[in-house]
Amino acid sequence: MPVSDLGRRATAAAALVAVLTAAGLAGRSLASSTPAIYTAAQAGTGAKLFSANCASCHGDQLQGNVGPALTGPNLVTLAKNTKLKVGDLFGFMALQMPLNAPASLKKDQYAAIMAYILKFNGYPAGQKALTYAAAMSSTVSMTSLKK
Repeated sequence: MPVSDLGRRATAAAALVAVLTAAGLAGRSLASSTPAIYTAAQAGTGAKLFSANCASCHGDQLQGNVGPALTGPNLVTLAKNTKLKVGDLFGFMALQMPLNAPASLKKDQYAAIMAYILKFNGYPAGQKALTYAAAMSSTVSMTSLKK
Protein backbone atom coordinates (compact mmCIF):
# COMPACT_ATOMS: atom_id res chain seq x y z
CA MET A 1 0.00 0.00 0.00
CA PRO A 2 1.44 3.41 -0.93
CA VAL A 3 2.52 5.67 1.91
CA SER A 4 -0.04 8.29 0.85
CA ASP A 5 -2.86 5.76 1.38
CA LEU A 6 -1.57 4.99 4.87
CA GLY A 7 -1.37 8.69 5.64
CA ARG A 8 -4.95 9.29 4.48
CA ARG A 9 -6.18 6.31 6.48
CA ALA A 10 -4.34 7.46 9.59
CA THR A 11 -5.81 10.94 9.14
CA ALA A 12 -9.30 9.44 8.76
CA ALA A 13 -8.81 7.32 11.88
CA ALA A 14 -7.72 10.40 13.83
CA ALA A 15 -10.72 12.30 12.49
CA LEU A 16 -13.03 9.49 13.64
CA VAL A 17 -11.62 9.65 17.15
CA ALA A 18 -12.00 13.45 17.17
CA VAL A 19 -15.60 13.32 15.91
CA LEU A 20 -16.56 10.61 18.35
CA THR A 21 -14.91 12.47 21.20
CA ALA A 22 -16.72 15.68 20.32
CA ALA A 23 -20.01 13.83 19.97
CA GLY A 24 -19.60 12.42 23.47
CA LEU A 25 -19.17 15.83 25.02
CA ALA A 26 -22.95 16.30 25.02
CA GLY A 27 -23.01 14.37 28.31
CA ARG A 28 -25.86 12.03 27.49
CA SER A 29 -26.45 9.28 30.03
CA LEU A 30 -25.89 5.62 29.23
CA ALA A 31 -28.98 3.60 28.41
CA SER A 32 -29.93 1.16 31.13
CA SER A 33 -31.26 -1.44 28.70
CA THR A 34 -30.24 -2.69 25.30
CA PRO A 35 -33.09 -2.59 22.80
CA ALA A 36 -33.23 -4.89 19.79
CA ILE A 37 -32.97 -2.39 16.92
CA TYR A 38 -32.05 -4.60 13.94
CA THR A 39 -32.98 -8.00 12.52
CA ALA A 40 -30.79 -11.09 12.25
CA ALA A 41 -31.30 -11.17 8.47
CA GLN A 42 -30.18 -7.53 8.22
CA ALA A 43 -27.02 -8.32 10.21
CA GLY A 44 -26.32 -11.24 7.86
CA THR A 45 -26.49 -8.90 4.89
CA GLY A 46 -24.34 -6.44 6.81
CA ALA A 47 -21.66 -9.08 7.41
CA LYS A 48 -21.20 -9.52 3.65
CA LEU A 49 -21.16 -5.77 3.07
CA PHE A 50 -18.69 -5.25 5.91
CA SER A 51 -16.39 -7.89 4.45
CA ALA A 52 -16.50 -6.23 1.03
CA ASN A 53 -16.28 -2.59 2.12
CA CYS A 54 -14.86 -2.30 5.64
CA ALA A 55 -12.74 -5.30 6.65
CA SER A 56 -9.62 -4.18 4.78
CA CYS A 57 -9.29 -1.27 7.23
CA HIS A 58 -11.19 -2.46 10.32
CA GLY A 59 -10.24 -6.16 10.22
CA ASP A 60 -12.26 -9.30 9.57
CA GLN A 61 -13.11 -9.51 13.27
CA LEU A 62 -13.63 -5.73 13.67
CA GLN A 63 -10.39 -5.72 15.68
CA GLY A 64 -8.94 -2.75 13.83
CA ASN A 65 -6.13 -2.56 11.35
CA VAL A 66 -5.40 0.69 9.57
CA GLY A 67 -8.80 1.88 10.82
CA PRO A 68 -9.90 1.78 14.47
CA ALA A 69 -11.34 -1.28 16.19
CA LEU A 70 -15.12 -1.55 16.15
CA THR A 71 -15.22 -4.07 18.98
CA GLY A 72 -13.28 -5.08 22.06
CA PRO A 73 -11.56 -3.09 24.78
CA ASN A 74 -10.61 -0.15 22.56
CA LEU A 75 -14.25 0.38 21.58
CA VAL A 76 -15.38 -0.05 25.19
CA THR A 77 -12.89 2.58 26.40
CA LEU A 78 -13.80 5.00 23.61
CA ALA A 79 -17.51 4.50 24.21
CA LYS A 80 -17.16 5.02 27.95
CA ASN A 81 -14.98 8.11 27.65
CA THR A 82 -17.12 9.78 24.97
CA LYS A 83 -20.59 8.43 25.87
CA LEU A 84 -20.70 7.12 22.31
CA LYS A 85 -24.15 6.44 20.85
CA VAL A 86 -25.09 4.26 17.88
CA GLY A 87 -26.17 7.44 16.07
CA ASP A 88 -22.73 9.01 16.57
CA LEU A 89 -20.90 6.05 15.08
CA PHE A 90 -23.47 5.54 12.34
CA GLY A 91 -23.45 9.19 11.30
CA PHE A 92 -19.70 9.19 10.91
CA MET A 93 -19.74 5.86 9.08
CA ALA A 94 -22.54 6.78 6.68
CA LEU A 95 -21.07 10.15 5.76
CA GLN A 96 -17.31 9.43 5.84
CA MET A 97 -16.82 5.75 4.99
CA PRO A 98 -15.45 3.92 3.16
CA LEU A 99 -12.41 6.12 3.23
CA ASN A 100 -11.71 5.81 -0.49
CA ALA A 101 -15.37 6.55 -1.43
CA PRO A 102 -17.24 8.37 1.37
CA ALA A 103 -21.04 8.07 1.43
CA SER A 104 -20.94 5.83 -1.65
CA LEU A 105 -23.09 2.98 -0.35
CA LYS A 106 -26.89 2.93 -0.33
CA LYS A 107 -28.65 3.96 2.87
CA ASP A 108 -29.94 0.43 3.49
CA GLN A 109 -26.40 -0.92 3.05
CA TYR A 110 -25.06 1.40 5.76
CA ALA A 111 -27.92 0.33 8.04
CA ALA A 112 -27.12 -3.34 7.38
CA ILE A 113 -23.43 -2.78 8.19
CA MET A 114 -24.44 -1.06 11.45
CA ALA A 115 -26.69 -4.04 12.24
CA TYR A 116 -23.71 -6.34 11.75
CA ILE A 117 -21.51 -4.19 14.00
CA LEU A 118 -24.22 -4.30 16.68
CA LYS A 119 -24.61 -8.08 16.34
CA PHE A 120 -20.85 -8.60 16.49
CA ASN A 121 -20.76 -6.58 19.71
CA GLY A 122 -23.46 -8.66 21.38
CA TYR A 123 -26.55 -6.52 20.84
CA PRO A 124 -29.75 -8.58 20.48
CA ALA A 125 -31.61 -8.91 17.19
CA GLY A 126 -35.28 -8.00 17.03
CA GLN A 127 -38.23 -8.09 14.67
CA LYS A 128 -37.82 -4.66 13.06
CA ALA A 129 -35.00 -3.75 10.68
CA LEU A 130 -32.79 -0.79 11.49
CA THR A 131 -33.47 2.06 9.09
CA TYR A 132 -31.04 4.75 8.02
CA ALA A 133 -33.11 7.43 9.78
CA ALA A 134 -33.41 5.40 12.99
CA ALA A 135 -29.67 4.66 13.01
CA MET A 136 -28.80 8.33 12.46
CA SER A 137 -30.93 9.41 15.41
CA SER A 138 -30.27 6.44 17.70
CA THR A 139 -29.44 7.27 21.30
CA VAL A 140 -28.64 3.64 22.15
CA SER A 141 -25.26 3.48 23.85
CA MET A 142 -22.54 2.02 21.65
CA THR A 143 -20.11 -0.39 23.27
CA SER A 144 -19.23 -4.07 23.20
CA LEU A 145 -21.60 -6.25 25.22
CA LYS A 146 -19.61 -9.40 24.50
CA LYS A 147 -18.27 -11.13 27.60
